[in-house]
Amino acid sequence: MSVMDVMNRKTVRAWVQFEQRDKEDKMATAALGKYVGTDEDFVIITPAYGKDDVHKTVTAWKDGLTAQLSEGKISQEDVNYYLARYDAWKKGLDMPLDGTPIKTWGAISPSQQKLLISVGILTVEDLSQMNDEGVRRVGMGAVELRRKANAWIAQLNDKGQLTQQMTAIETENDVLKGQVATLSEQVNKLMAMVPKETSQKGR
Repeated sequence: MSVMDVMNRKTVRAWVQFEQRDKEDKMATAALGKYVGTDEDFVIITPAYGKDDVHKTVTAWKDGLTAQLSEGKISQEDVNYYLARYDAWKKGLDMPLDGTPIKTWGAISPSQQKLLISVGILTVEDLSQMNDEGVRRVGMGAVELRRKANAWIAQLNDKGQLTQQMTAIETENDVLKGQVATLSEQVNKLMAMVPKETSQKGR
């Protein structure tokens, strides 16, 4: 891996999931003499390449995001990403992965897919950005898997550029065809006028 690759590497975001938990309102329980609870939203955070989940209330989690943003530890784009996932969960929507899911990536075996997912590597893009901790946790073959992910993404990007180039060529061809058709029509009109002019001169 080159120095440029390291410099261009992005920080892989943590995987977040949400759930609602019951929380006792102790004051209300004491006042009424019976259990009184309220629902509270919790976030379960799995750090990239980490093995231990972190559980927080969503309120505390949001405060933490604000603090990390002000300290420059995460970007506004990261904050927007996390909050969008929370909003999607609240609305009952599926939370799509940010990239190509490892579990549907046909370039590796099912056992390799299972291993990567178990260490929090959920997308091909995450795998391509895997750091030293990730390599250590994945173990033997980790560097080769990362290399394969980078090659696959590069090939995908090349295909995207090729598609754009082909589209531009096709558009240019359509323009040229239109110009040729216009010129042909003009020539036909001129040719149609020639016999008339010749016959008039011969009279």
